[in-house]
Amino acid sequence: MGFFGSNAAVRFRQHGIIPILSSSAPERYPEPQRRTVAHANILYRASIEACLQQYTPDAILHAAAFSAPLACEKEPDIAYSINVVGTQNVMALAADYGIPFVFTSTDLVFNGEKNVLRDGYYSEADEPDAHIVYGKTKIAAERSIQEQSFGRWIILRTALMFGRRVAWANGFPQFAVDLLKSGKPTTLFTDQFRTPAYIPDIAEVIVHLLRAQRFGEIYHCGGSERINRTDFVQRYCTVAGVDTSEIIACTMDDVPNYTTRVRDVSLNSEKLRHSLAQFSWQMTPYEKAFQEMLEGD
Repeated sequence: MGFFGSNAAVRFRQHGIIPILSSSAPERYPEPQRRTVAHANILYRASIEACLQQYTPDAILHAAAFSAPLACEKEPDIAYSINVVGTQNVMALAADYGIPFVFTSTDLVFNGEKNVLRDGYYSEADEPDAHIVYGKTKIAAERSIQEQSFGRWIILRTALMFGRRVAWANGFPQFAVDLLKSGKPTTLFTDQFRTPAYIPDIAEVIVHLLRAQRFGEIYHCGGSERINRTDFVQRYCTVAGVDTSEIIACTMDDVPNYTTRVRDVSLNSEKLRHSLAQFSWQMTPYEKAFQEMLEGD
């Protein structure tokens, strides 16, 4: 149960779904949250199976990952173990028990050069070609899922996720905003573009895809706009009333030791919008999402 799971659970409950949040170390969470977290270590099939037998879920949302790109570069073996082997373990048991399986992948399966070379967002038709370890492990995990004979899976490639603050996980843009509030400078890139996705919107997508049984497909789930990190934080700060004078705006090339430079992995989500047309689904505009986040803080 991390930043994504905690935020997504709120939206699931609004749909009348009772989420079972799991962690390999429930003891690290504060009370009362600790009492609602199931124990499951994705590196051990017996641990996952014990959790499935105890709770008998209607679907599995697999979002656990070693997701810090810089840390993955430093510890590629750990990244592979968690992101690939862990996914294979969960997927295999989903197949054994016949439980629908949703895997959250990432826009970082792409190398980020498409928009540099020509205008155009990444669609599901584009071949993944990550240069960084994190993206490579997610590609390997996706392929493991696709190679399974069990067909009741969905791969959802999400963009940079954002949502309400949780006490045990510092998300984006909160970590940058907290620095600004304390009067400390924060360095943000002007040339790294994403389509940040609001976590309640992602959760809404997952509910609709499962209910419509859109299995055996990859979907892109990007936010309402293509934007760089500097502009994203500045717009959040405008809504939050936070001074932005301490933002240091620079390019990735200004930081020579930045080893996970990915320039533009903006996602085209037209396939998803078309698939969910019956639900009139659309992403929340950023300013509206920011206001909801602030109301929940």
